[in-house]
Amino acid sequence: MVKIIVVDDEQKEQERIKNVIDPLHFKYEDTIKTMFFKKFDNKLITEINDLSERKIYILDICLNGKLTGINIALKIRETDWDSEIIFLTNHSNYEQKVYNNVLKTFKFIQKFDNMEERLSQCLNKILKQKYDNKTFNYRNNQIDLRIYLKDILYIYRDKDERKLVIKTTHNSFMINKSLESILPELDKRFKQVHRSCIANIDRISKYDWKNGKFTLDNNEEVEFLSKKYKDEII
Repeated sequence: MVKIIVVDDEQKEQERIKNVIDPLHFKYEDTIKTMFFKKFDNKLITEINDLSERKIYILDICLNGKLTGINIALKIRETDWDSEIIFLTNHSNYEQKVYNNVLKTFKFIQKFDNMEERLSQCLNKILKQKYDNKTFNYRNNQIDLRIYLKDILYIYRDKDERKLVIKTTHNSFMINKSLESILPELDKRFKQVHRSCIANIDRISKYDWKNGKFTLDNNEEVEFLSKKYKDEII
């Protein structure tokens, strides 16, 4: 599933965008769902906070409301670094502001400059990309989790709570499971690095075997590393 989320407060502009997206439904294997918004509201907030699906945002910069498309993009980037963001506008002078303020902007498109053709090219390029959408799923009476494997940094056993803690890029989740039972539900990027810890080795930038710790790509140091597992990891 790929969600294309369009935020534009003009109906005729939404129709132009829809006409670009509609042919894509028959071109790609992934199911494409398009959602249209005219402003920043609670429903859009819910979509932004749901990181369980691949998303492409198409944001008009000038909106009738307190928040501009740039403001919305900044809110997206507070929790979501993976979704692509395309900006549309009738004002060319916003381009530098966009690239100065919003990290990982895919494209800035002027509506009066072959918008349909350029937007179609962008969407096709994004949808052709290989996307790592493997997830870990967990459900019980209290929680229902779906976490992208690439976002999991490490998983460790909390001795006091007697539960597993899944540490992700932005959050931590506690579940009733053992390390032995969760490992088969992951993929080859996950290795046991300590009797109480499994780590995503793709996210490790440095091993300190002498001091029993590793450093992640976000510079976090984790003191769960044992020489016992060195051969398997290397």
